[in-house]
This record gives sequence, C-alpha cells and structure tokens, in this order.
Amino acid sequence: MISKILRKWVFEKELDKNMSNKQLDASFKINKIAIIVDPITAVDSKFFLNLAKMFKISELQINLLLLNKNSELEKQYKQIYNPQEVNFWARFKGDLLSFCEPEYDLLINYYNKIDYDFSLISLRTKHKISVGFSGADARINDVVFDFEPKDKETFKKELLKYMTILNKI
Repeated sequence: MISKILRKWVFEKELDKNMSNKQLDASFKINKIAIIVDPITAVDSKFFLNLAKMFKISELQINLLLLNKNSELEKQYKQIYNPQEVNFWARFKGDLLSFCEPEYDLLINYYNKIDYDFSLISLRTKHKISVGFSGADARINDVVFDFEPKDKETFKKELLKYMTILNKI
C-alpha cells in the first residue's frame, strides 16, 4: 500500500520534469520503437513486429515489454515486467532498466488503464514521441487514441495516419 502511494508520488514528480523537456526537431524520423503491452489486449508479438514493415525499419529495431505474466503470450515476448525489478523507492533494475535506457523514437503504450507502475515505466522509457489509449493517464502520451486496444486494425490505420501527418515515417 505504501509503495503504491510512493510510486504515485514519484510518477507525479517525474511527470512534471519530463513534460518540460520534450522537443522534436523537423528532421526527426522513426527508426527505433519501444512497445509496452498489456496482455489483457491479447495482441501477439507478430502484430507489433509487422509494424516494422510499415515504418520501413528492421524488426530488430522494435523492443517489446509485456506488462504482466500471461502463459499464452509469455513465449512470444522476450521481456516481461517483473514487479521485483522495482524497489520500494520506485527505482528500476535488471531487464526493466535495460528496456527503459535506450533512446527510442516512438513509444507505444499499448494499454488503457491507469496503473502507476505502467505509467512510470512509460515515463522512464527514453523516447521522442509517444502514443497510447484513452483510459491510461493521457499526460504520458503525445497522441491518444479513443478506441479499444483490441481493435488492432484501427490502431494500425490510425498510427500510420498520425505518423504520416506528423511526417515521421
């Protein structure tokens, strides 16, 4: 209970600092993508790896993190969120830290619920632009989609549309 309150406080504090540091220059293109996935959406990893074709990048430039254990999806994802990799003071270690540290061009928050652990992971993942769904904390996303994450085809179409409008593809 106390750790959840502390994580919320850490999230709010880091959010304010992070919001003031966002900048995007005109020459920016998407070359590396991080995707944080809630297994409740039941989207397999192949769907996200196919986004590489849409962005004309290698599948190796897409890094996936599954937020909770799910026996059906665990075999498909290399990285799975482990709550033990977040200490009492909300510091990351292990695979979670390895996921967040690289610089990404695009962060896709593929979940639609408010969870301060999920939001903190999204906030600490180094990225230039982020997209996500309504239902999650909208302050962590630059583009917010107002449909269910289970609607994969609409997501793909809308993501392509917005990134084309922003001239990032």
